[in-house]
Amino acid sequence: MQIIARCPKCDAGLPVSAADAPAAIKCGGCGRDMPLTFSGALRADRAVDSCPVCEGTDFYVRKDFDPKVGLTVVVVGALTSAGFYWLGRDLIAYSVLGSAALIDLVVYGRLKDLTVCYRCHSEFRGAYERRAPAFDLHTADVLELEYERRIGRR
Repeated sequence: MQIIARCPKCDAGLPVSAADAPAAIKCGGCGRDMPLTFSGALRADRAVDSCPVCEGTDFYVRKDFDPKVGLTVVVVGALTSAGFYWLGRDLIAYSVLGSAALIDLVVYGRLKDLTVCYRCHSEFRGAYERRAPAFDLHTADVLELEYERRIGRR
């Protein structure tokens, strides 16, 4: 299982393999030492049962898709469409906008899922069975605030 551990101090993403996981890693951004606690299920790529960074047990599943890329595709399509609309080419303008949205939807549908920790936002990729529910905003608000208070950000 591949894990992107998020540094509690600077929020840098640090890649870690659970199979040969160290007891601690050092953040390249801020130099902070982060102790990691890996469960047997994480090491064997069977399930995500606890987060090695914050030791939380609350996770959600999302697509392994960079939202900035999707937003860029839609914005470029919208700007191109607006240019054709300004030139009076309405049918081409609507076709460009629809094509951009369709491309974004097809790419999004073909991507795999990953599991994310609500508290520290560490990401888990692997062949394990996805059992976590979809994102819940209320749960995220409660758990992120609790974690930030625990590490001293608030």
